Amino acid sequence: MQEWKLTKGAVASILFVALAICGRASQNSPVVNHTVARVSPERVAGDPTRDNHDVSQFLAADAKGRVLFLHGDTLAVDQILPSGKIVSWRKPQGKEGSDAGVREAALSPDGSVWLLASGVDDLSVLSDNELHPLPTPHWWVSSLTYTTDGPVLAVLPSWGGGTDAASKVAWDKPPFLLRLDGQAWQTLTAQEALVLSGEPKSPVMPSFEQIKGERDVKLAAGRNGAFWATLQNAYLLKRYSKQGTVEESVALNGGRVQWKERSEEDWKALEKVAQAAGRTLNRAHRLSAGAVRVVRGLTAQDNRVYQVIETPEGVALDRWDAQAEVLDRLLLDGITPGPRYLSVAAGRDGLYIAARGMGEPIWRLDWQRLDDAKWKAVPEVVVQRPRRQ
Repeated sequence: MQEWKLTKGAVASILFVALAICGRASQNSPVVNHTVARVSPERVAGDPTRDNHDVSQFLAADAKGRVLFLHGDTLAVDQILPSGKIVSWRKPQGKEGSDAGVREAALSPDGSVWLLASGVDDLSVLSDNELHPLPTPHWWVSSLTYTTDGPVLAVLPSWGGGTDAASKVAWDKPPFLLRLDGQAWQTLTAQEALVLSGEPKSPVMPSFEQIKGERDVKLAAGRNGAFWATLQNAYLLKRYSKQGTVEESVALNGGRVQWKERSEEDWKALEKVAQAAGRTLNRAHRLSAGAVRVVRGLTAQDNRVYQVIETPEGVALDRWDAQAEVLDRLLLDGITPGPRYLSVAAGRDGLYIAARGMGEPIWRLDWQRLDDAKWKAVPEVVVQRPRRQ
């Protein structure tokens, strides 16, 4: 497979355009709804009038159900108590987090360590009061999680640079899932051959934008070292064993990415985002269609997996019960996620959902309310469990 090389200077441009692309393309989500009940989450924090997309906040829960959120600029950590009160969990020492620019974060099961990603492939861990760099994977980091066996990454087949000879061996067969083993990233699963789902009609070699549209994922830790991965732009949820083997898959609409032709309004929105970042968007250098976004957030608790998704009727919460093999859905009123993804955390007292801009709303749905809600089963779901060799 062809690797895609990107300079560090191109990263910011691709990130802001990708966010805007997904935001505009999501209006015609392929996920079908069937008269689903609605619930209104309680807002426990955040100012709905605040618009701070320059700094991110990240929500997570540890194995005890303590809900923590990380300030992406200062790396301060706060805790949200069941009462809704926010208390300081950890204050940064000196200026260690002032230039962090964190774009992805995951919490260890014991709540003591944060795994952080910035740029293309810059990784570090925040432990106690110290920030420690991690080995560079050299591949574009799509998502990350922290299992009982340590950090796990999902990467795209795009070379991020560097001179690590061991990593360059994988050029002909790029990795998909990586686990940290000591001071090296070990491949759990390699990339499959890229087969585009449909529009846009691609040249012989797909663009990086197409690769991101087809392959960007979200990760969440599961039980006993296992973890879940879901495509961001299609409904395809998979459970992986700690060894990186697919144990279960849950799909709607064939698990395929759909592409939506961009309207003039879409182009103008992209140009506006580019101008705000001090850049000029060249339409000739962009695809005429964008991947339709489906999944906005993911978390797991015991045998249940929760996904915040986009539907034609609005933002919804899907609950996959792996033991009962049932996929249920509720529509969520009052959540307007904007152009970025959401943080979702399964706390001791309820399910928490946070917008990604620092200071933006954090919502909660307590477990009793979710248990009593009138969930609607999604009948089109296709479940597969590969036979073990």
